[in-house]
Amino acid sequence: MNAEMLEAVKTEAAPEGAAVCEGAPASAGAGAAGSKPEAVALPPELRHLKRLSTIRSGKNIKFLTPAVYSGGWCPMRIACNICEDIEGLSYLLVGMPECATHSRGMNSSPNGQHGELRWLYTLDANEVIFGCHAGVADALRQMDAAGARAVLIIATCVTDLIGEDLEGIIEEVSPDIQARLSYVTLGQFKNFGSPIGTWKTAEAIGELMGPQAVQPGTANALFVEPWRYNNDPVRLPLVIDALIDAGVQVRRLTRGASLDDYLAAPSAQLNLVLSAYTQPLAQKMEERFGLPYAPLHQAFSVEKIDLVYEQAAAAFGVTWSADWASRFDRWRERALQLEERAQSELAGLRFAFLTGVDMPVALALYLASFGMEPLVLHVQDFHNEDIAYSQELKSLGFDPPICRIMHRDHDIEVIRRLQPDISFGYVSEPIEGFRVSEEMGDYFGMTGYERTVSLLTRLFNVLDTGQTGERMDVYGPTPF
Repeated sequence: MNAEMLEAVKTEAAPEGAAVCEGAPASAGAGAAGSKPEAVALPPELRHLKRLSTIRSGKNIKFLTPAVYSGGWCPMRIACNICEDIEGLSYLLVGMPECATHSRGMNSSPNGQHGELRWLYTLDANEVIFGCHAGVADALRQMDAAGARAVLIIATCVTDLIGEDLEGIIEEVSPDIQARLSYVTLGQFKNFGSPIGTWKTAEAIGELMGPQAVQPGTANALFVEPWRYNNDPVRLPLVIDALIDAGVQVRRLTRGASLDDYLAAPSAQLNLVLSAYTQPLAQKMEERFGLPYAPLHQAFSVEKIDLVYEQAAAAFGVTWSADWASRFDRWRERALQLEERAQSELAGLRFAFLTGVDMPVALALYLASFGMEPLVLHVQDFHNEDIAYSQELKSLGFDPPICRIMHRDHDIEVIRRLQPDISFGYVSEPIEGFRVSEEMGDYFGMTGYERTVSLLTRLFNVLDTGQTGERMDVYGPTPF
């Protein structure tokens, strides 16, 4: 399923290299309909940033402001977290003593509750120069002898720098052992911050899978997130419950799943993708096993939600029960009402993204479909699917600068000078005159009509009152 398909709206392009935020579409703005959008000069602090349309990976995203910075969270830590949440999966962390110290500082036990092994391999001075092939191969044999069923090798900075051939190690060792092996390379100099470790780790765990006979009436719900945010324990969208009630067996590939769940995953009829961090895993499974996927996470508009729900239902030949049809109708009708209001009230309003916004490029595209103008976007992790979103956003006449906010309190002052009508994301405390839709971490793993209703309701609350308001319960009875 493609990203939001929106009608292109032509705008006059800014001169090459001009330090401006492109205006809203011609139909937007505070003036009369059809008035020409105004170019807004950026403060000097933003002139070093790249436009969204020029970005192809997270490596090209610059800090919003230069300053001494202690560094992002190491992606190695997130890889360990994910493994530790999967029953039956062991890992071998390969790195320097400081990597081992950091890992043991987070989890002091070398063993999991169900016999998983969490071993650390630290390189000595000789291995830093000449490689650690023999030592890592021997460690894997020892882990196999100790009962490990599957091992994920988590390689850190130095192994990346010296170019250690982990794939070659696996090919050498695999014929001699029973344990399944896979690896992920997470040198921090290549992977800014922990979120990147999330999708790469999920994809690496997928390499442990093998072909399976398809079991009719089964699906996988794919959701692995970089931080736990407020979706802890993991609660899945309403459409998943509706499928279960219709007789579909849904395997949860989320935090708390087991190794057996992952190994059985290729037997499903359909993957239900609930996060951009599991989209690469779904794509890899489609490539290797022919297993199709429904990208539920991509659908913000009612039109696109309708399509992915129809795709999911058609895959299993199910119809919603009267109760679920009624619930979906109520959520859908409310979403349509809010979208209608958005079409009439949001055009010309300007917004910025702070930290803690899931799928910022996709969300910016959805907001831009109502004529809202993105001034600047904080993008922690740039996903492959964001390339398509950025091109669609540009077709609407918007090509905002993107950045990484690393010094929150200071950087927010820079964004305030842009005078956005509303911002989205995290602020440590309320700032007078600075309207922010907070707690955006609520939307990690949330999809469907209920996400759209909650997002737009919160947006209008902030515009109307300056407050985010109470969280909407999207999992219980329809709250309206």
